Amino acid sequence: MNDQEGLEEIRQVFFQECEEHLSVLEDELGSIGTSPDKLSKINTIFRSVHSIKGGAAAFGMENLVRLAHLFEEVLEKFRSGLLDIDQGSVEIFLKATDFLSDIVSFYRFGTSLSDSNETYADLNHYLNDGIDPDQNLILNSMVPEEIDEFKFQPVKIDIIDQKENTFFFEINPKYSFYSNGDDAINFLVFLQKKGIIEVELDATEVPSLTSFEADVCYLKWKIILRTPEARENIEEIFEWSGGDLGCKFIESPFSKDNLELQPLPIPTHESSNDGLVDPALVNRVSQYENKEHSTIRIDTCRVDKLVDLVSELVINQGAIRTQMQSSNVLPGSSLDIAVSELNQLTQELQENVMAMRAHPIKAVFQRMNRIVREAARLSGKHVVFHIEGEEAEIDRSILEKLSEPLMHLIRNAIDHGLEEPDIRKNSKKNNEGNLYLRAFIRSGRFIIEVEDDGSGLNCSKIYKKAISKKIIMPGIHLEKEEIQNLIFSPGFSTLDVVSELSGRGVGMDVVKKTISEIGGNISVFSEEGKGTKFSISLPMTLSIIDGLIFKSGNQKFIVPTNYVVEAFLLEEKKILKISENELKYLYRNELIPINIKEKKYLSICLVLQNEKKSKYAIVVDELIDQSKFVIKSIEKNYKKLSGFLSSTILGDGSVALIIDVDSGIGSFL
Repeated sequence: MNDQEGLEEIRQVFFQECEEHLSVLEDELGSIGTSPDKLSKINTIFRSVHSIKGGAAAFGMENLVRLAHLFEEVLEKFRSGLLDIDQGSVEIFLKATDFLSDIVSFYRFGTSLSDSNETYADLNHYLNDGIDPDQNLILNSMVPEEIDEFKFQPVKIDIIDQKENTFFFEINPKYSFYSNGDDAINFLVFLQKKGIIEVELDATEVPSLTSFEADVCYLKWKIILRTPEARENIEEIFEWSGGDLGCKFIESPFSKDNLELQPLPIPTHESSNDGLVDPALVNRVSQYENKEHSTIRIDTCRVDKLVDLVSELVINQGAIRTQMQSSNVLPGSSLDIAVSELNQLTQELQENVMAMRAHPIKAVFQRMNRIVREAARLSGKHVVFHIEGEEAEIDRSILEKLSEPLMHLIRNAIDHGLEEPDIRKNSKKNNEGNLYLRAFIRSGRFIIEVEDDGSGLNCSKIYKKAISKKIIMPGIHLEKEEIQNLIFSPGFSTLDVVSELSGRGVGMDVVKKTISEIGGNISVFSEEGKGTKFSISLPMTLSIIDGLIFKSGNQKFIVPTNYVVEAFLLEEKKILKISENELKYLYRNELIPINIKEKKYLSICLVLQNEKKSKYAIVVDELIDQSKFVIKSIEKNYKKLSGFLSSTILGDGSVALIIDVDSGIGSFL
């Protein structure tokens, strides 16, 4: 990796950190109104903005620095108690957060920016200043091509003849230094880039616990710096702290011999028989816990490669099992035991690798806050947005594709679902409409729900609109559920006039298509006058599933185990003929559809249940095994097959299709 590539990698890390800080801003601002400790949240917000500004300054992103600096100054007034946080200030801070996000996207992707006048004016209002023309940059004037010109150019410097200077100084950070989100270690790391440093920790002023004060900083650092830089250049490094770092140069040097970082002494017990835990053991446990909670950044390509290797390992395991069966390897033999242990280790490896790819859905959910604010503003409606289950984790490859469908669902819920304030009042509802975004795990599937308490779907209107759009033929009879699903048809919209939010007939079509592409399903539940709920069911991962493999005829199929209710021998007397083309099976006092082509001796019946809790019975010839299977796309390698999610490669090298239970399982046999 050359210098340019290394710097670009650091730049991308900064953008990732910006996403995290922006997520913190959304989270804290969203809950600050109900928090009993508003000051703590303001401090957290301040630190995130400060961190964004610091990183932006290092990369020369002047526009991001200017806005973050102004945001900081305003937040400082609230931190100091000069101003009190209220709903109006929260809305302005959210607007500033949105614009920070826009500027980050501008530098990262070259996206366009809106006029910044309003944002700067709102923030300047708290400083009792007018708008500074120099501060009010119209960022749209910058073209994305300029991004390509912003590159770090490594400069080779010949330092052979440069004079080396030695500086001695001491830093004693104040309490305000840490409360502003800074850290002494950051200063030391930066200083190290200027030359060779030696550091000694001075902990002599640390008192006993009885005299310890939480808002007093007792630690000092003595530093020797050897550098070709002039003194004035080093002094400039300290200026950014505003005096909070407590740095002073020492003209008379302190001892330079054996200068090293000294750890604080660890108290020990006089006796090992006093009933207390061994301090050495405590120290070891503490070190382990610290390592356990530490994090590192890894290129996602490396994680993806690791997932692929684990997938191939699972396939090879299946091949080994197949060879063992063909070779009549006895259960309990040394080879069988070794392979079983290998299976266990592989499963643990797979679970850990998948955990590496798993991310909380919080990042996507919090992006929806802005969508809600913008949609509410454009529609003139009052919306209360509720987020639940944002800590639930899902595979990163699925997570990355959820933003667009959720955006369309939320915009449609506000524009179509929630009523105008006066209409809600006449319906004896609150003026504010409620919009819920939930995530949870159920039966091995990841479920996302978007629900509103609006007017619900008007089936009569949908039916008539579908006929006028020639989506269905006139006179055709459809059940309520079938009519509601018409909203996912391409080009369908109940609006006669296209608005800024919806009406083009593409939103719900995109939702359906995107969800299907990642192996998911979407269902709609609506009651007129009470509201609508969209439920999205997704796989936890797109790599490996637990499945039950069975044989029907000469073909092998796989059904995900979370859909299997029961397996038993078929009882012919329980098969009832409802009509010429319809058969039902009496299953636990419930008649369920059954697919059967020919009755064979000792046929096996599988009862499956989809996400809508509907049960189906299918008849198979043989249950082969329950195992883990690597998912392989059918569409990429062949074409889309109705009734099947994907495929897999078995241990003998053959291909088995994975059944899509939610789309109706009768068509696959």
